[in-house]
Amino acid sequence: MIVESIKDVSENTFVPEVIEKSKEKIVIVDFWAPWCGPCKALTPILESQATKKKEHLEVVKVNVDENQGIASQLRVQSIPAVFAFSDGQPVDGFMGAKTEPEVEKFLDTLIKKFSKNNSNVSEEFEILLSEGRFEEVKLASEELTKSNPSPENYSLLIRSTVGLGDFEGVEKLIENLSPEILKDNTVKGAISSYELLKNNNVEDSKKEILDKMQKNPADLNCKMNYSKILFKENNFSECIDVLLEMFRKDKEWKDGYAKKQLLLIFDHLGSENELSKRGRRALTSLIFV
Repeated sequence: MIVESIKDVSENTFVPEVIEKSKEKIVIVDFWAPWCGPCKALTPILESQATKKKEHLEVVKVNVDENQGIASQLRVQSIPAVFAFSDGQPVDGFMGAKTEPEVEKFLDTLIKKFSKNNSNVSEEFEILLSEGRFEEVKLASEELTKSNPSPENYSLLIRSTVGLGDFEGVEKLIENLSPEILKDNTVKGAISSYELLKNNNVEDSKKEILDKMQKNPADLNCKMNYSKILFKENNFSECIDVLLEMFRKDKEWKDGYAKKQLLLIFDHLGSENELSKRGRRALTSLIFV
């Protein structure tokens, strides 16, 4: 990977290069000095991250010895000091040396909150996924993860690969993800969707399963298959209800199958989804009965 050098900004160029430019994308300002040892360790990390995330942000540096006025205005008391600007205003920052994972986490949080590119791009990909255009999303997300290996981009790559039915490819993807990426909720949701779909084959038709359930309402195997069909139909509300009923009847059936499936569905839907919230409350109440 070619790492781009960070642009030097002075008091004369601070307004156009930081204040004005931050109205188009996030601008990260690295306050440093040639004599500062921790600065020399931090700057290459910022350069590396700037290259990976260049569609969302730009990193510039300010020599505090040569630009004491800017440092004074922003009350920079020690270096290295990093400030993030968005829409002409400082929105976050940190002082002192950081590891690359810490810097990446800091920048990813900023991107989620302030990136000008996130919403439109996300909407476009969601439309493509809903139309079943998985190959297009996969090709685009593969390129995105090369320049910006963010959780959101890996989530898109996983979901599009799942859509293509390439479960082996999904397994390889998951194996190569860092522990930090795997903790992200968007990635967890994509992996949950994969886990639900890879074990979702049902031999009987919906009518056959309903007939069996009518004859034997206590048959948990039939209810399990019915919940799988409901999930395929995106009938999440009834699917959750069926699994809750299974959990109520036998919490330990098939090594706690109902609870595991419910938790996967909640991750699949996302923590802010109303069905997910309702389902979690219902499951919690059953656990402690």
